[in-house]
Amino acid sequence: MTPATPFLITRPAGKADNLLASLDELGVAYSYQPLITTQQVTLKTKDINLLTQADLLIFVSVSAVHALEQQINPEQLPGHLFAVGSTTAGLLQHWTGREVIVPQDQRSEGLLALPQLQQVTDKQVVVVRGNSGRELIKQQLLARGATVKYVQSYKRLPLPLDGSQLWQMWQQQQVRCIVATSNEILQQLFALIPEAGQAWLKQRQWLLVSPRMQEQALALGISPQHITLAENANDGALLQQIIQLKKEMV
Repeated sequence: MTPATPFLITRPAGKADNLLASLDELGVAYSYQPLITTQQVTLKTKDINLLTQADLLIFVSVSAVHALEQQINPEQLPGHLFAVGSTTAGLLQHWTGREVIVPQDQRSEGLLALPQLQQVTDKQVVVVRGNSGRELIKQQLLARGATVKYVQSYKRLPLPLDGSQLWQMWQQQQVRCIVATSNEILQQLFALIPEAGQAWLKQRQWLLVSPRMQEQALALGISPQHITLAENANDGALLQQIIQLKKEMV
């Protein structure tokens, strides 16, 4: 008989290692299935010029840093460094050896509330990110008088998976809670699973990481009582909520 694994972790490969190691250490049963992979995008000359001329550099994810450090030297980034999350900040600090400013509230809204980003008139800002994402940072900083450009250092790609097969396996594993850390992952799950499995998906408990994700989940038909929000997408915040949910499952 397939052992019960009440938690389904869907973080992309490479981003889930610490969380999975902590779950193993605590003896929390889980199934791990990444839905999205990342691929480095080769920087163009204009991208490198933007990076070297920026007054402020904002990194939105760990992947944004990883893909950049494969292609340029940290000395080519003279601008002040910002990261949306503490994991991204730690990686960026380790690579550059410099101070990285990170908000307490590890979302775009938290970043925009930083005092260092209030007076940015005529500043050259570069946001390092993937092939899609929220426009909020750019919109707000443009409104404050900055010049804002994107540098795409990686792209996200859905993995070629058999949704019907996955759904059957997750039922056998008695998955009760799905941990999703981006709207893209949430949407991918509902796109993958066949029509017959949609009701099953909606009946799971969901651990999400932002009010924006909660809105998306509600729009997909998940009821509010099936949604738990972690403080942010960091491993520590996710682990804390998983432990709490595990207690409630007993």
